[in-house]
Amino acid sequence: PSLFFKIPHVGFIPWAFSGGQIPPYFAYEVWQGENHESWLKDNDVVISTGVKSGTTWMLYCTHYIRVKGQAGPKPFVDVSYTTPWPEMVQHPEHTTMQQVEMMKNFTLRDGSNLAEYWNNKEYPFRIFKSHYAPRQQGKKPAMQGAKLPVRERPNVKYVAMVRNGLEVVKSFNPFVNKHREEFRTMWGGFPPPAPEDDITESFNNWMPGGLFGFIWWEYVSGWWTFRNDPNVLLLHYSDMITDPRTGIKKLAAFMGVTLTPSEFEDVAVKCSKEYMAAHESNFRYTLPLHPTFGNNGEHGLMDLGGMVSKRLMTGNSGNLKYSDEQKAQWAKMEEELFQDPVLVKWAREGGSSPGTFA
Repeated sequence: PSLFFKIPHVGFIPWAFSGGQIPPYFAYEVWQGENHESWLKDNDVVISTGVKSGTTWMLYCTHYIRVKGQAGPKPFVDVSYTTPWPEMVQHPEHTTMQQVEMMKNFTLRDGSNLAEYWNNKEYPFRIFKSHYAPRQQGKKPAMQGAKLPVRERPNVKYVAMVRNGLEVVKSFNPFVNKHREEFRTMWGGFPPPAPEDDITESFNNWMPGGLFGFIWWEYVSGWWTFRNDPNVLLLHYSDMITDPRTGIKKLAAFMGVTLTPSEFEDVAVKCSKEYMAAHESNFRYTLPLHPTFGNNGEHGLMDLGGMVSKRLMTGNSGNLKYSDEQKAQWAKMEEELFQDPVLVKWAREGGSSPGTFA
């Protein structure tokens, strides 16, 4: 089926019709069955925030919490090195299980070992990226994005973060358009460019039953069910934007890291949107297991500013506007699908929620 990706611009379409997952570079094999036992360890931290909900921000912030605001044993050169994404396929001929084995002993172009960045013995814990929701045994119909073994692995910690759904959709178009053409070509034209000034197509794709519908709706309801689990920290993007210092305290407490006042201030600086925007080369999302990609690793899958910029981190999505009808349609679906009015309000606005840190 990967031969479909050789078809310029539209190869991802027959890939999807043949049963391939969309996005085609997401693969949950690493979480399937007991596969996680071969690479995931007790005390690991999985940052599984929602799509377009501050994932890169949380990866960077949790890393600097674990090194207490300092440089750490290895420099943070890219999220793909220091906080890897096991479910992201870096080459169409790879499987994610092959990649987690490659990660353990892969020599980089400079002669260093990739594992020194993500599996360094000086780290108190390792950090991985995900976008999935928890497994829910016996739930019918099965949730497409429910992959993580949260209750099967009680000694692994999971950080989840929800963002207002309309904000997620609105931020999707500029994000998609920051993908480099080389990356699109590798995946048969995915993700296709999105309109810069019309939200309609993305709105329809993110509604329940749409191409990406499961990504937000299932994610929110899935993590809400697990919000009381002791190895889960459920956050809201709005709260982190409004009060990042309190968010840092919650993250540190959850991960068992004690920060001195000086260390806390160092972390707060590193977690700020200003600092991250000034160091955007750390967020290229290079593909180290595909060393010839991006001019031999010089570039990642995104243009600079695609993952982190002041505009993206404040939710400013340019000229995209919703109609009153679209806003009403989304609100109606929230009420019908979530049912719980407490969840509906929290998903929209954030604030304290039952079972999360006050």
